[in-house]
Order: sequence, then structure tokens, then C-alpha cells
Amino acid sequence: ADAELLSQLGKETFHDAFSVYPQMPATDLATYVNEEFTVAKLAAQLADETSFFLVAELAGEAVGYAKMEVNQGMPGVRLQNPIKLRRLYCKQRVLGYGVGARLMERCVVEATQRQHDGIYLTVWEHNHQAQDFYKKWSYQPCAEIDISLGKARLRDLVMQKNLAPSPGLKSA
Repeated sequence: ADAELLSQLGKETFHDAFSVYPQMPATDLATYVNEEFTVAKLAAQLADETSFFLVAELAGEAVGYAKMEVNQGMPGVRLQNPIKLRRLYCKQRVLGYGVGARLMERCVVEATQRQHDGIYLTVWEHNHQAQDFYKKWSYQPCAEIDISLGKARLRDLVMQKNLAPSPGLKSA
């Protein structure tokens, strides 16, 4: 049931987030969404101990989600024990309701409780709305990477956020 929910939520939110950009090839976007957000892939991700999902609900309806992955690293990331914010998406009709902010708050709590010293993420170079959101949360650009989405070659910014040690934790 969770895989089905995340499949539908992932397809809708990813498509809606990127289909508005003229720089995003529609065919490549459709192929990616249909291949990446299958129930089988989401079920496997849910079973994977190195990742976890957070789901945001509004009036009992799932309206957004975040996915975090542990044991990840990336060139340019200057953290000793990072966690990757792999996805953070909300339904378009709830943008401005604070859903993304609540998900981000929870991501920071989870990362801190799991004793990570920071969070990093990648964000498409043309997605200035998301970049601005992350900057408000103290993420700073630290690298650029080339990615593929279908046959399209795209560029992402890598951004990282340092986390303060939790009270009671000794710093190395």
C-alpha cells in the first residue's frame, strides 16, 4: 500500500514540478517518470535499509513526501557523515501551505537524530524556486554535476547544509 501511494505521489509531483520548464524535454520526462516511479521500484526502496521516506498529509490526504538516503557521498560535499535528501516534492496545489517546510524540518530532525553532520542534495540548475527554498534552509552550493534524464543531458547543483551536533553528542 505504501509503495502504491508513493508511486502515484511521485509520478504526479515529479511530473508537475518539471513539466512547466521549456528546457525539460517532455518525452524524456514522461519516460523517466514512468520508469522511476513504478510500484515495484518503490517497494524495493521501502525495503532498503539505507533509505527512508517521510509523507506529509493535509486533511488526511498525502500531499508531499521526502526521501533520504544514508551511506551516500558525492564529489564536492565536505561532510564527514552526510545523508542525502534524494527527493522533496509536494503537490502543486499545496505550494505555499508550508508542506515543504514541514518536510524539511522533519528531514533535519531525522538527520540530527541519526547523527549525521549534514545533509546534501542535488537540484536542477533551472529550478530556481527550489534553489531559493533550499537557500532559506541554509543549503549552500558546493559543486555541479551532469546527469541524465532519459536521453536529455542536464546539470544539477549540489548543495549542502551543515548540522550542529545534537546536545549530548561529543564532537570529534
